[in-house]
Amino acid sequence: MHERTLRRGFLACTLAALLSVLMPGLGHLAVRARFRRGVAAAIVGNLAATIVTVAIALPIRNKADLADVVADRPTFVGLGLALAVMAITRLWAALDAGWQARPATGTALRIATGVAAGTVVIACVAPLAVAADYVLKTDRAVSHVFSSREAVTAYPGPVSDSTSSTRRTTPSNGTAATTITTTAVVTTTSAAATFTETTVAATTPTVPPITAPRTTTTLPPIVAENRVNVLLLGGDAGPGRWSLRTDSMIVISLDPVTGDTVMISVPRNLQRMPFPPGTAMADRFPNGFTDIANAVYTYADQHRELAGGGDDAGAQAIKLGIAQLLGMPIHHYVLVDMAGFVDVVDALGGVDIDVAARVPSPGNPPGSKHPVPKYIEAGLQHMDGTIALDYSRSRYADSDYQRMSRQRCVLGAIATAATPMAVATGLTELVAAFGDAVRTDIPRERLGELAQLVDHVAQAGGLGQVRTLHLAPPLISSTRWDAVEVRLLVTELIAAGDQAGELVVDDTTPTAEAGPVLVNGC
Repeated sequence: MHERTLRRGFLACTLAALLSVLMPGLGHLAVRARFRRGVAAAIVGNLAATIVTVAIALPIRNKADLADVVADRPTFVGLGLALAVMAITRLWAALDAGWQARPATGTALRIATGVAAGTVVIACVAPLAVAADYVLKTDRAVSHVFSSREAVTAYPGPVSDSTSSTRRTTPSNGTAATTITTTAVVTTTSAAATFTETTVAATTPTVPPITAPRTTTTLPPIVAENRVNVLLLGGDAGPGRWSLRTDSMIVISLDPVTGDTVMISVPRNLQRMPFPPGTAMADRFPNGFTDIANAVYTYADQHRELAGGGDDAGAQAIKLGIAQLLGMPIHHYVLVDMAGFVDVVDALGGVDIDVAARVPSPGNPPGSKHPVPKYIEAGLQHMDGTIALDYSRSRYADSDYQRMSRQRCVLGAIATAATPMAVATGLTELVAAFGDAVRTDIPRERLGELAQLVDHVAQAGGLGQVRTLHLAPPLISSTRWDAVEVRLLVTELIAAGDQAGELVVDDTTPTAEAGPVLVNGC
């Protein structure tokens, strides 16, 4: 039997390249090209890689499923490697088949054929190569951002660590005042916490939290136990700063069942930050931290033995302080480097913020990519990362407390700007920016559950239904605040989500029965 004649020419070469990038081996069959050993290996390798890719990708039906894949590092890296193998094997098969089927004569014809076949190959192989690159870069960024171990929940202790504290409060329904008494109980509290789609489950702590006996249930020993409570920290070393200070401290508390969300802002200049009795930080500062609250991170980072000894001791110390201040467990922290935040906003294509009043600029912030204007004008503004950072840092126009409101607005604007299209078009830059700018103790394996939680928040109304509490004057004094009053405000804010007709908290009224939702606080 005579060997079939090899087909050559412009059409044969282009067809061989196209079929090879669709499935290695098809191009060789179509033009009757010889199967070399390398081609045979490419066919086997591509088949194996395709099976792996389909097995991993086929069950992905929503963001939570995708997050589960990202959370499982061996699976996620396996997907990236499989995509890379598919790209390489198809490229090699296309090159081999195209080369064998190239025109036998004619320089111009060969050049035209090479351009056509090369265009086909690049158009078909490039998406696989880009996808593999995205996966592997995302894996590096996720590994850099998320923790590889379970987080330790910071539990609050009683209000006083050495004496009883008595406070009279008047219920909002106008009934007689109730006396709330807190009795000291010294305890060490530490627990690993996790969250799921339907509940927040704290694993058995090393020493379970001990709560103080009370004469009334008006002030619960611990509030928001069945919610996911995440401390968002904005760190800023800044010019003239000797180390990172957390100028932004916001607790985001989410109900994993209903999606109800509240945000509680703690001012940077809060004095006498408390710590749970029995902890090393409380032993060192029995009457509260001796500097303002934004210096806790710096101090604990220099004395890591006081907060677990890890490289995130500063953040863990702030978790303890915020938990004790608010009377609620803090499960996780997310630390954002405000300089790296510039790249995050730029990767999203900028953010839109409706500026309530003209704001003077504090000058070029660290990480700025261009000079900033002297003022940020009132009205709807589209801001890049540099301007958004400048806006969130400015406090010359008013105060630290108004700056906290602006920071909440910027966070809301980032969430709004993170549309699927913006994320897709800026994915490489966004992944790199997050990897450089964000740190958290949320374990990587919890990403799927986190995605489910975010979906519940969106179903509950998203940013338009987020209630906020701003622990600043005239509501709360940063220098002469009352521990029971703070915890009562937090308790009322959390409880408001269970009532018909949402209660909101207003920054200008000294009560926990009013207040702006996030989107209206700019």
